[in-house]
Amino acid sequence: MEELTLREILEAVWKGKWLIALITIIALVVTGVGTFLMLPESKSVVAIVELNFPGIELGLNPDGTQFDISQLRSPYVIEQALEEVDLANTGIKPDAVRRSIDITPIIPNDVAQRAETMIKQGNEYIYYPSEYKITYKVNKAFSYNQGISLVETIIREYQEYFYTLYSDVKTIDNTIGTLDYSSYDYPDIVQVMTVQIQGVQEFLNEKTGEDSNFRSSETSYNFADLNRSFDILKTVDTSKLESLVNANTLTKDRLSLIKDYEYRVKRMELEQAKKNSEAEEARRLMDQFKKEDYVLIPDSSGSELRTENAQSYYNTLAETAITASIEAADLQHEIEYYKKEIERLVSVTETINVQIIEEADQLIEAIKNKLIGLTKVTNDTIDEYYSYKYGKSIRQIAPAEMVSSINIIMNMGIALAVGLMVGIMIVLIRYYWRYSQTEPAGAGSKNEK
Repeated sequence: MEELTLREILEAVWKGKWLIALITIIALVVTGVGTFLMLPESKSVVAIVELNFPGIELGLNPDGTQFDISQLRSPYVIEQALEEVDLANTGIKPDAVRRSIDITPIIPNDVAQRAETMIKQGNEYIYYPSEYKITYKVNKAFSYNQGISLVETIIREYQEYFYTLYSDVKTIDNTIGTLDYSSYDYPDIVQVMTVQIQGVQEFLNEKTGEDSNFRSSETSYNFADLNRSFDILKTVDTSKLESLVNANTLTKDRLSLIKDYEYRVKRMELEQAKKNSEAEEARRLMDQFKKEDYVLIPDSSGSELRTENAQSYYNTLAETAITASIEAADLQHEIEYYKKEIERLVSVTETINVQIIEEADQLIEAIKNKLIGLTKVTNDTIDEYYSYKYGKSIRQIAPAEMVSSINIIMNMGIALAVGLMVGIMIVLIRYYWRYSQTEPAGAGSKNEK
């Protein structure tokens, strides 16, 4: 049997080129159709989020609790996202969306290598990821663009949910300026307004301590500016109202106000008596106290005894006596003030001037409007501050995009290679089969010669 030469093989392949081309085309068509049919099932939306807040390097939330990225697909977040993109009433269930979301931690290469080295050395290595890949297998009920929009909205809703839970976001109650002052008497209105403004100033002082350099680009205010605005409102406008009320003994119901002041005096006298008694008892214990190394202090029920350093206990008694005495003295000043107010109200017999009442009402309305305006500016500034402070805690570092687990180009390349190989193999097998059938006749005639 003679061996086939390379020339004969090449000639055989060339003669069968149309068969090879046909088989290759069939392979490409079959692969293309299969890929097209499988493509919708392989489509997913992918986005990447980064976490950047104190504690995440230890796997903790800002409040010290254990961090759990699965909150991103909590029912509350999913429902809010579906509402936001107008998909809540399309029959899509939040639970189905939640099951279609996969969250995968992204581990940097250097961390993976370091962990592998540590484990090989027999050491424990713990790494808490700060980047995650969010993959959502698109629901067939809506388009791919809706899928991208849904993923973007889920991440945004998760950010707001996270801020609400852990960022200690506080704003000023919007009712501070819209309070119905008509239900209060004039002296009470002055007190209510003063207390409201003082509460806002305490809040602004706290924020100034957090960040004195922050200035809102929207309102152009920082917290110190706002604090000064409220201080002006208190020292100028509210003080003017207070002077008008006190100077004219302004009241809507004089007898009712007298009774209210009398009740306050009785209540403060009772509180003053308690403070005086507390101070007296503390001083009595100090006089009887012997400075030993340790003393036994019974609890309120007398069931347990605890030891305490004698000097420390003596100092505690002294502090209690001083504090109670100061509080009793402050109460005495308030008692005297209200007693004088009662005397003044009792001595008033003439009718209050209608013009003074109108002036007071106008001033109250003006202060109220200023409170509403300042409260809105303050809340706008605070909202921008929280966005500035916590806006980078969770951020999307890669936009949501549609991806497929099927590589069309690679599949077609493989189909082309397989088609060529199968076609060439079939051509060679056909040629060899024919060659092997004609060889015996040729070999016999050669032997006869």
